[in-house]
Amino acid sequence: MENKKGLQMILEEINKIIVDQNIGIGEKIPSERYLKERLNVSRQSVREALRALELIGVIYVKRGEGTYLANIDSHQLYTLIAKYLLRTDRQYEELVELMHMIDYYYEHKYNGMKTVDAGDNQVVQRIYKLLKKYADGYDS
Repeated sequence: MENKKGLQMILEEINKIIVDQNIGIGEKIPSERYLKERLNVSRQSVREALRALELIGVIYVKRGEGTYLANIDSHQLYTLIAKYLLRTDRQYEELVELMHMIDYYYEHKYNGMKTVDAGDNQVVQRIYKLLKKYADGYDS
């Protein structure tokens, strides 16, 4: 493993395992014991990392069954983050302005196509959806 600090290193290694094993949404991730042995860290460190991932909505735990990869798009994390990122009306307005710029680009380049239907450009779709979730989570 790379020379990084504790929790960050464990989180990155768990992500690497998820990617390497091609674990999809709703599928079980490896056990604490497997992660402990694979990452050569304490079980407590693995539990701390898994709690962090659960808190931000990356995984969910079914007691007695295991830990599963979650669909983070449906998590309330965006609303929580929006409360810390967007602190003023001006910041909210800038976010909305950016969304309008993306909409304008797609409407004019692709003859009225909506950004959320941006064809094969999944990166733009993802960014736009994230911006929308942050905007929706803003409390003025």
